[in-house]
Amino acid sequence: MTHDHALDRSDGGARWATAISILIAPRRYIRPWYLAYLLLGTVTAGLLPVLLPVSVEALSHRLSTVAYVMGAYNFGLITSPLWGVLAERIKAYRTLFLGSFLLTGAGIVGILLFRELPGWLVSAFALGAGSGGAATMATLFIVDFTVRAEWEARIAWLQSFNASGQVVGLILAAAFSGGDTAVALWICVAILLLAIMVGGVGLPLSKSVRPATAAAQHAHRHLNIRGLPQAVGTPFGRFLLSWFVLALAVAAFFSYFPLMLSESYQIAARATAMIYAATSAVGIVLYLLTSHLTARYGPGRVYGSGLALRMVGFALLLAPFLISMEGRSLFGAAGFSLIVIAWPLLSVSGTDLGARLTPFSEGAAVGLLNAALALATAVGIVLSGPLVDRWGYKTIPVTALAGLAAALFLGINTWTQGRGTPAAPTPGKLQREHLGDP
Repeated sequence: MTHDHALDRSDGGARWATAISILIAPRRYIRPWYLAYLLLGTVTAGLLPVLLPVSVEALSHRLSTVAYVMGAYNFGLITSPLWGVLAERIKAYRTLFLGSFLLTGAGIVGILLFRELPGWLVSAFALGAGSGGAATMATLFIVDFTVRAEWEARIAWLQSFNASGQVVGLILAAAFSGGDTAVALWICVAILLLAIMVGGVGLPLSKSVRPATAAAQHAHRHLNIRGLPQAVGTPFGRFLLSWFVLALAVAAFFSYFPLMLSESYQIAARATAMIYAATSAVGIVLYLLTSHLTARYGPGRVYGSGLALRMVGFALLLAPFLISMEGRSLFGAAGFSLIVIAWPLLSVSGTDLGARLTPFSEGAAVGLLNAALALATAVGIVLSGPLVDRWGYKTIPVTALAGLAAALFLGINTWTQGRGTPAAPTPGKLQREHLGDP
Protein backbone atom coordinates (compact mmCIF):
# COMPACT_ATOMS: atom_id res chain seq x y z
CA MET A 1 0.00 0.00 0.00
CA THR A 2 1.39 3.40 -0.96
CA HIS A 3 1.71 6.29 1.43
CA ASP A 4 -0.99 8.24 -0.45
CA HIS A 5 -3.42 5.34 -0.26
CA ALA A 6 -2.76 5.01 3.44
CA LEU A 7 -3.55 8.70 3.89
CA ASP A 8 -6.77 8.31 1.86
CA ARG A 9 -7.88 5.44 4.06
CA SER A 10 -6.98 7.36 7.18
CA ASP A 11 -8.91 10.43 6.02
CA GLY A 12 -11.86 8.27 5.01
CA GLY A 13 -11.87 6.60 8.41
CA ALA A 14 -11.79 9.95 10.13
CA ARG A 15 -14.73 11.19 8.07
CA TRP A 16 -16.80 8.13 8.86
CA ALA A 17 -15.89 8.41 12.55
CA THR A 18 -17.09 12.02 12.52
CA ALA A 19 -20.33 11.05 10.78
CA ILE A 20 -20.96 8.27 13.29
CA SER A 21 -20.29 10.60 16.22
CA ILE A 22 -22.87 13.03 14.83
CA LEU A 23 -25.47 10.29 14.53
CA ILE A 24 -24.97 8.86 18.02
CA ALA A 25 -24.87 12.20 19.84
CA PRO A 26 -28.02 13.99 18.69
CA ARG A 27 -28.63 15.79 22.01
CA ARG A 28 -25.50 17.81 21.50
CA TYR A 29 -26.65 19.17 18.14
CA ILE A 30 -30.47 19.13 18.22
CA ARG A 31 -32.58 21.94 19.68
CA PRO A 32 -36.35 21.95 20.37
CA TRP A 33 -37.01 24.66 17.76
CA TYR A 34 -35.92 22.21 15.05
CA LEU A 35 -39.45 20.84 15.34
CA ALA A 36 -40.76 24.10 13.86
CA TYR A 37 -38.46 23.56 10.89
CA LEU A 38 -39.87 20.03 10.54
CA LEU A 39 -43.40 21.47 10.45
CA LEU A 40 -42.32 24.03 7.87
CA GLY A 41 -40.94 21.23 5.71
CA THR A 42 -44.25 19.38 6.08
CA VAL A 43 -46.05 22.36 4.55
CA THR A 44 -43.68 24.01 2.05
CA ALA A 45 -41.75 20.96 0.86
CA GLY A 46 -44.43 18.30 1.31
CA LEU A 47 -48.05 19.43 1.06
CA LEU A 48 -47.83 22.53 -1.13
CA PRO A 49 -45.76 21.11 -4.03
CA VAL A 50 -48.59 18.70 -4.78
CA LEU A 51 -51.65 20.64 -3.66
CA LEU A 52 -50.93 24.22 -4.73
CA PRO A 53 -50.65 23.62 -8.52
CA VAL A 54 -53.71 21.38 -8.43
CA SER A 55 -55.72 23.96 -6.45
CA VAL A 56 -54.79 26.89 -8.69
CA GLU A 57 -55.48 24.92 -11.88
CA ALA A 58 -58.87 23.80 -10.54
CA LEU A 59 -59.84 27.39 -9.72
CA SER A 60 -58.46 29.11 -12.83
CA HIS A 61 -58.71 26.31 -15.43
CA ARG A 62 -55.55 27.69 -17.07
CA LEU A 63 -52.08 26.14 -16.97
CA SER A 64 -50.47 29.53 -17.51
CA THR A 65 -52.01 30.77 -14.26
CA VAL A 66 -50.24 27.98 -12.40
CA ALA A 67 -46.95 29.18 -13.89
CA TYR A 68 -47.55 32.78 -12.85
CA VAL A 69 -48.48 31.85 -9.28
CA MET A 70 -45.50 29.54 -8.85
CA GLY A 71 -43.27 32.19 -10.40
CA ALA A 72 -44.47 34.76 -7.86
CA TYR A 73 -43.63 32.30 -5.09
CA ASN A 74 -40.07 32.02 -6.33
CA PHE A 75 -39.72 35.78 -6.70
CA GLY A 76 -40.64 35.88 -3.01
CA LEU A 77 -37.78 33.52 -2.28
CA ILE A 78 -35.33 36.05 -3.71
CA THR A 79 -35.91 38.13 -0.56
CA SER A 80 -34.19 35.42 1.52
CA PRO A 81 -30.82 37.23 1.90
CA LEU A 82 -32.61 40.38 3.10
CA TRP A 83 -33.88 38.54 6.17
CA GLY A 84 -30.32 37.78 7.22
CA VAL A 85 -29.14 41.34 6.64
CA LEU A 86 -32.06 42.72 8.63
CA ALA A 87 -31.56 40.25 11.48
CA GLU A 88 -27.89 41.13 11.86
CA ARG A 89 -28.61 44.85 11.76
CA ILE A 90 -31.52 45.10 14.20
CA LYS A 91 -30.67 41.99 16.28
CA ALA A 92 -34.23 40.66 16.02
CA TYR A 93 -33.48 37.05 15.14
CA ARG A 94 -36.29 35.53 17.19
CA THR A 95 -38.97 37.99 16.03
CA LEU A 96 -38.06 37.59 12.37
CA PHE A 97 -37.92 33.80 12.61
CA LEU A 98 -41.40 33.51 14.11
CA GLY A 99 -42.72 36.29 11.87
CA SER A 100 -41.60 34.37 8.79
CA PHE A 101 -43.94 31.51 9.73
CA LEU A 102 -46.79 34.00 10.15
CA LEU A 103 -46.09 35.50 6.72
CA THR A 104 -46.03 32.03 5.15
CA GLY A 105 -49.41 31.23 6.69
CA ALA A 106 -50.83 34.56 5.52
CA GLY A 107 -49.76 33.73 1.98
CA ILE A 108 -51.70 30.45 2.08
CA VAL A 109 -54.77 32.22 3.48
CA GLY A 110 -54.58 34.66 0.56
CA ILE A 111 -54.50 31.78 -1.93
CA LEU A 112 -57.65 30.41 -0.30
CA LEU A 113 -59.61 33.66 -0.06
CA PHE A 114 -58.76 35.42 -3.33
CA ARG A 115 -60.37 34.34 -6.59
CA GLU A 116 -58.41 36.39 -9.12
CA LEU A 117 -54.81 36.29 -10.37
CA PRO A 118 -53.60 39.60 -8.81
CA GLY A 119 -54.54 38.44 -5.33
CA TRP A 120 -52.93 35.05 -5.90
CA LEU A 121 -49.71 36.68 -7.09
CA VAL A 122 -49.42 38.83 -3.96
CA SER A 123 -50.23 35.85 -1.76
CA ALA A 124 -47.73 33.58 -3.51
CA PHE A 125 -45.02 36.23 -3.17
CA ALA A 126 -45.73 36.47 0.57
CA LEU A 127 -45.65 32.68 0.81
CA GLY A 128 -42.24 32.55 -0.86
CA ALA A 129 -40.83 35.42 1.17
CA GLY A 130 -41.98 33.86 4.43
CA SER A 131 -40.70 30.35 3.72
CA GLY A 132 -37.39 31.67 2.40
CA GLY A 133 -37.05 33.88 5.46
CA ALA A 134 -37.64 30.97 7.80
CA ALA A 135 -34.92 28.94 6.09
CA THR A 136 -32.48 31.85 6.21
CA MET A 137 -33.15 32.55 9.88
CA ALA A 138 -32.80 28.87 10.78
CA THR A 139 -29.33 28.91 9.23
CA LEU A 140 -28.37 32.07 11.09
CA PHE A 141 -29.29 30.51 14.42
CA ILE A 142 -26.50 28.06 13.71
CA VAL A 143 -23.81 30.08 11.96
CA ASP A 144 -24.24 33.21 14.09
CA PHE A 145 -24.67 31.52 17.47
CA THR A 146 -22.46 28.41 17.43
CA VAL A 147 -18.81 27.67 16.81
CA ARG A 148 -17.76 26.87 13.24
CA ALA A 149 -16.63 23.37 14.18
CA GLU A 150 -20.25 22.37 14.88
CA TRP A 151 -21.88 23.94 11.82
CA GLU A 152 -21.93 20.84 9.64
CA ALA A 153 -23.28 18.58 12.38
CA ARG A 154 -25.98 21.00 13.47
CA ILE A 155 -27.13 21.78 9.93
CA ALA A 156 -27.13 18.08 9.03
CA TRP A 157 -29.57 17.45 11.87
CA LEU A 158 -31.59 20.58 11.04
CA GLN A 159 -31.98 19.48 7.43
CA SER A 160 -32.87 15.96 8.46
CA PHE A 161 -35.80 17.44 10.41
CA ASN A 162 -36.91 19.41 7.35
CA ALA A 163 -36.53 16.38 5.09
CA SER A 164 -38.50 14.25 7.52
CA GLY A 165 -41.23 16.87 7.51
CA GLN A 166 -41.25 16.75 3.72
CA VAL A 167 -41.86 13.00 3.75
CA VAL A 168 -44.73 13.41 6.22
CA GLY A 169 -46.20 16.24 4.15
CA LEU A 170 -46.06 14.24 0.94
CA ILE A 171 -47.86 11.34 2.60
CA LEU A 172 -50.54 13.77 3.80
CA ALA A 173 -50.73 15.24 0.30
CA ALA A 174 -51.42 11.77 -1.05
CA ALA A 175 -54.29 11.43 1.40
CA PHE A 176 -55.81 14.80 0.50
CA SER A 177 -55.15 14.89 -3.25
CA GLY A 178 -58.33 13.07 -4.12
CA GLY A 179 -60.58 15.29 -2.02
CA ASP A 180 -61.13 18.94 -1.16
CA THR A 181 -57.73 20.61 -1.42
CA ALA A 182 -59.05 23.72 0.34
CA VAL A 183 -59.35 21.71 3.55
CA ALA A 184 -55.75 20.58 3.17
CA LEU A 185 -54.57 24.17 2.67
CA TRP A 186 -56.33 25.25 5.87
CA ILE A 187 -54.57 22.40 7.62
CA CYS A 188 -51.31 23.88 6.29
CA VAL A 189 -52.20 27.15 8.02
CA ALA A 190 -52.91 25.29 11.27
CA ILE A 191 -49.55 23.49 11.05
CA LEU A 192 -47.74 26.81 10.63
CA LEU A 193 -49.52 28.27 13.67
CA LEU A 194 -48.36 25.23 15.63
CA ALA A 195 -44.84 25.86 14.34
CA ILE A 196 -44.98 29.40 15.75
CA MET A 197 -45.99 27.99 19.15
CA VAL A 198 -43.08 25.56 19.31
CA GLY A 199 -40.60 27.61 17.28
CA GLY A 200 -39.53 29.80 20.18
CA VAL A 201 -38.55 26.92 22.44
CA GLY A 202 -34.79 26.82 22.90
CA LEU A 203 -33.99 29.67 20.51
CA PRO A 204 -30.80 31.54 21.43
CA LEU A 205 -31.22 35.17 22.42
CA SER A 206 -29.80 37.97 20.30
CA LYS A 207 -27.44 38.97 23.09
CA SER A 208 -25.74 35.57 22.76
CA VAL A 209 -24.65 36.12 19.15
CA ARG A 210 -21.22 34.60 18.64
CA PRO A 211 -18.60 37.37 18.44
CA ALA A 212 -17.18 37.81 14.97
CA THR A 213 -13.64 36.50 14.57
CA ALA A 214 -10.90 38.49 12.92
CA ALA A 215 -11.42 36.45 9.75
CA ALA A 216 -15.15 37.09 9.84
CA GLN A 217 -14.52 40.82 10.13
CA HIS A 218 -12.61 40.76 6.84
CA ALA A 219 -13.93 43.18 4.23
CA HIS A 220 -15.18 40.24 2.14
CA ARG A 221 -17.41 38.87 4.89
CA HIS A 222 -20.33 40.66 3.23
CA LEU A 223 -20.63 40.61 -0.53
CA ASN A 224 -19.57 43.77 -2.30
CA ILE A 225 -21.97 44.09 -5.23
CA ARG A 226 -19.42 46.15 -7.18
CA GLY A 227 -17.17 43.09 -7.23
CA LEU A 228 -19.67 40.92 -9.08
CA PRO A 229 -18.59 41.97 -12.60
CA GLN A 230 -15.04 40.92 -11.77
CA ALA A 231 -16.30 37.44 -10.85
CA VAL A 232 -18.01 36.83 -14.19
CA GLY A 233 -14.92 35.48 -15.94
CA THR A 234 -13.72 33.42 -12.98
CA PRO A 235 -14.40 29.69 -12.38
CA PHE A 236 -16.92 30.80 -9.74
CA GLY A 237 -18.73 32.97 -12.27
CA ARG A 238 -18.96 30.11 -14.76
CA PHE A 239 -20.19 27.74 -12.08
CA LEU A 240 -22.78 30.28 -10.93
CA LEU A 241 -24.04 30.50 -14.52
CA SER A 242 -24.19 26.69 -14.69
CA TRP A 243 -26.17 26.67 -11.44
CA PHE A 244 -28.56 29.31 -12.81
CA VAL A 245 -29.14 27.36 -16.05
CA LEU A 246 -29.72 24.15 -14.06
CA ALA A 247 -32.54 25.80 -12.10
CA LEU A 248 -33.92 27.47 -15.22
CA ALA A 249 -34.05 24.11 -17.01
CA VAL A 250 -36.12 22.27 -14.41
CA ALA A 251 -38.31 25.15 -13.18
CA ALA A 252 -41.30 24.24 -15.32
CA PHE A 253 -41.27 20.60 -14.29
CA PHE A 254 -41.40 21.32 -10.57
CA SER A 255 -44.34 23.66 -11.11
CA TYR A 256 -46.42 21.29 -13.20
CA PHE A 257 -45.32 17.82 -12.13
CA PRO A 258 -48.56 16.72 -10.36
CA LEU A 259 -50.61 17.79 -13.38
CA MET A 260 -48.09 16.56 -15.96
CA LEU A 261 -47.72 13.09 -14.43
CA SER A 262 -51.47 12.73 -14.11
CA GLU A 263 -52.42 13.87 -17.61
CA SER A 264 -49.46 12.55 -19.63
CA TYR A 265 -48.47 9.38 -17.75
CA GLN A 266 -51.71 8.37 -16.00
CA ILE A 267 -50.12 8.66 -12.56
CA ALA A 268 -52.68 9.97 -10.08
CA ALA A 269 -51.71 12.82 -7.78
CA ARG A 270 -51.93 10.46 -4.82
CA ALA A 271 -49.43 8.07 -6.41
CA THR A 272 -47.16 10.98 -7.36
CA ALA A 273 -47.08 12.13 -3.75
CA MET A 274 -46.18 8.64 -2.53
CA ILE A 275 -43.38 8.30 -5.11
CA TYR A 276 -42.08 11.71 -4.05
CA ALA A 277 -42.24 10.69 -0.39
CA ALA A 278 -40.31 7.46 -1.01
CA THR A 279 -37.56 9.16 -3.03
CA SER A 280 -37.33 11.98 -0.47
CA ALA A 281 -36.88 9.42 2.29
CA VAL A 282 -34.00 7.89 0.35
CA GLY A 283 -32.64 11.39 -0.11
CA ILE A 284 -32.25 11.84 3.66
CA VAL A 285 -29.61 9.11 3.64
CA LEU A 286 -28.18 10.31 0.35
CA TYR A 287 -27.32 13.71 1.83
CA LEU A 288 -24.89 12.04 4.24
CA LEU A 289 -23.54 9.72 1.55
CA THR A 290 -22.98 12.62 -0.85
CA SER A 291 -20.87 14.41 1.73
CA HIS A 292 -18.56 11.40 1.73
CA LEU A 293 -18.54 11.19 -2.08
CA THR A 294 -17.63 14.86 -2.50
CA ALA A 295 -14.77 14.46 -0.05
CA ARG A 296 -13.48 11.37 -1.86
CA TYR A 297 -14.00 12.22 -5.53
CA GLY A 298 -14.33 15.99 -5.50
CA PRO A 299 -17.52 18.06 -5.71
CA GLY A 300 -17.06 18.71 -9.44
CA ARG A 301 -17.43 15.06 -10.35
CA VAL A 302 -20.43 14.65 -8.06
CA TYR A 303 -22.04 17.78 -9.53
CA GLY A 304 -21.57 16.41 -13.05
CA SER A 305 -23.04 13.06 -11.99
CA GLY A 306 -26.09 14.78 -10.57
CA LEU A 307 -26.66 16.67 -13.82
CA ALA A 308 -26.26 13.46 -15.83
CA LEU A 309 -28.73 11.64 -13.59
CA ARG A 310 -31.33 14.34 -14.12
CA MET A 311 -30.77 14.16 -17.88
CA VAL A 312 -31.52 10.43 -17.79
CA GLY A 313 -34.69 11.16 -15.83
CA PHE A 314 -35.96 13.72 -18.34
CA ALA A 315 -35.00 11.43 -21.24
CA LEU A 316 -37.31 8.80 -19.73
CA LEU A 317 -40.09 11.40 -19.52
CA LEU A 318 -39.56 12.40 -23.15
CA ALA A 319 -39.52 8.88 -24.59
CA PRO A 320 -43.34 8.28 -24.51
CA PHE A 321 -43.87 11.54 -26.44
CA LEU A 322 -41.53 10.37 -29.21
CA ILE A 323 -42.47 6.71 -29.48
CA SER A 324 -45.89 5.16 -29.02
CA MET A 325 -45.45 2.62 -26.23
CA GLU A 326 -47.14 0.79 -23.43
CA GLY A 327 -46.31 1.46 -19.83
CA ARG A 328 -46.16 5.26 -19.96
CA SER A 329 -46.71 5.30 -16.20
CA LEU A 330 -43.52 3.30 -15.63
CA PHE A 331 -41.49 5.79 -17.66
CA GLY A 332 -43.11 8.65 -15.76
CA ALA A 333 -42.48 7.13 -12.34
CA ALA A 334 -38.88 6.16 -13.13
CA GLY A 335 -38.04 9.53 -14.68
CA PHE A 336 -39.61 11.46 -11.81
CA SER A 337 -37.74 9.38 -9.23
CA LEU A 338 -34.36 9.97 -10.88
CA ILE A 339 -35.00 13.71 -11.18
CA VAL A 340 -35.83 14.00 -7.48
CA ILE A 341 -33.07 11.72 -6.22
CA ALA A 342 -30.44 13.75 -8.06
CA TRP A 343 -31.06 16.80 -5.88
CA PRO A 344 -28.98 15.70 -2.85
CA LEU A 345 -26.02 15.16 -5.18
CA LEU A 346 -26.45 18.61 -6.71
CA SER A 347 -27.24 20.42 -3.47
CA VAL A 348 -24.26 19.19 -1.45
CA SER A 349 -21.72 19.34 -4.29
CA GLY A 350 -23.02 22.70 -5.52
CA THR A 351 -22.66 24.34 -2.12
CA ASP A 352 -19.18 22.84 -1.74
CA LEU A 353 -18.14 24.12 -5.17
CA GLY A 354 -19.49 27.57 -4.47
CA ALA A 355 -17.45 27.77 -1.28
CA ARG A 356 -14.28 26.45 -2.98
CA LEU A 357 -14.45 28.73 -6.02
CA THR A 358 -15.77 31.96 -4.54
CA PRO A 359 -13.68 35.15 -4.67
CA PHE A 360 -15.90 36.43 -1.84
CA SER A 361 -16.68 34.94 1.56
CA GLU A 362 -18.29 31.50 1.81
CA GLY A 363 -21.49 33.06 3.18
CA ALA A 364 -21.66 35.45 0.23
CA ALA A 365 -21.21 32.53 -2.17
CA VAL A 366 -24.08 30.57 -0.63
CA GLY A 367 -26.24 33.70 -0.73
CA LEU A 368 -25.51 34.15 -4.43
CA LEU A 369 -26.31 30.50 -5.15
CA ASN A 370 -29.62 30.82 -3.31
CA ALA A 371 -30.49 34.03 -5.13
CA ALA A 372 -29.56 32.55 -8.53
CA LEU A 373 -31.64 29.46 -7.77
CA ALA A 374 -34.73 31.50 -6.85
CA LEU A 375 -34.38 33.95 -9.75
CA ALA A 376 -33.84 31.23 -12.35
CA THR A 377 -36.78 29.23 -11.03
CA ALA A 378 -39.07 32.26 -11.10
CA VAL A 379 -38.06 33.24 -14.63
CA GLY A 380 -38.25 29.65 -15.88
CA ILE A 381 -41.73 29.15 -14.47
CA VAL A 382 -43.11 32.35 -15.96
CA LEU A 383 -41.60 31.64 -19.39
CA SER A 384 -42.90 28.08 -19.37
CA GLY A 385 -46.55 29.06 -19.01
CA PRO A 386 -47.16 30.16 -22.63
CA LEU A 387 -45.04 27.27 -23.97
CA VAL A 388 -47.02 24.62 -22.11
CA ASP A 389 -50.29 26.31 -23.04
CA ARG A 390 -49.39 26.23 -26.73
CA TRP A 391 -47.48 22.94 -27.21
CA GLY A 392 -48.40 20.89 -24.17
CA TYR A 393 -46.36 19.05 -21.56
CA LYS A 394 -43.86 17.63 -24.06
CA THR A 395 -42.09 21.01 -24.04
CA ILE A 396 -41.03 20.42 -20.43
CA PRO A 397 -38.62 17.46 -20.94
CA VAL A 398 -37.34 18.97 -24.21
CA THR A 399 -36.38 22.30 -22.67
CA ALA A 400 -35.10 20.59 -19.52
CA LEU A 401 -32.71 18.37 -21.48
CA ALA A 402 -31.40 21.33 -23.46
CA GLY A 403 -30.87 23.36 -20.30
CA LEU A 404 -29.20 20.54 -18.37
CA ALA A 405 -26.83 19.89 -21.29
CA ALA A 406 -25.89 23.59 -21.23
CA ALA A 407 -25.39 23.47 -17.45
CA LEU A 408 -23.17 20.42 -17.85
CA PHE A 409 -21.05 22.19 -20.47
CA LEU A 410 -20.73 25.34 -18.36
CA GLY A 411 -19.78 23.30 -15.31
CA ILE A 412 -16.94 21.39 -16.96
CA ASN A 413 -14.41 23.73 -15.33
CA THR A 414 -15.50 22.40 -11.93
CA TRP A 415 -14.23 18.89 -12.67
CA THR A 416 -10.75 20.03 -11.63
CA GLN A 417 -11.98 20.64 -8.09
CA GLY A 418 -10.77 17.22 -7.02
CA ARG A 419 -10.50 15.51 -3.71
CA GLY A 420 -7.08 16.98 -3.11
CA THR A 421 -8.41 20.53 -3.04
CA PRO A 422 -9.08 21.66 0.51
CA ALA A 423 -12.68 22.58 1.04
CA ALA A 424 -13.43 26.08 2.18
CA PRO A 425 -15.47 26.31 5.37
CA THR A 426 -19.15 26.40 4.57
CA PRO A 427 -22.24 26.28 6.73
CA GLY A 428 -23.68 23.39 4.79
CA LYS A 429 -26.02 22.82 1.90
CA LEU A 430 -28.34 25.41 0.41
CA GLN A 431 -30.72 26.79 2.99
CA ARG A 432 -33.86 27.22 1.01
CA GLU A 433 -37.45 26.08 1.21
CA HIS A 434 -39.06 25.23 -2.09
CA LEU A 435 -42.20 23.89 -3.63
CA GLY A 436 -40.45 20.89 -5.10
CA ASP A 437 -36.74 20.40 -5.54
CA PRO A 438 -35.01 22.85 -7.89
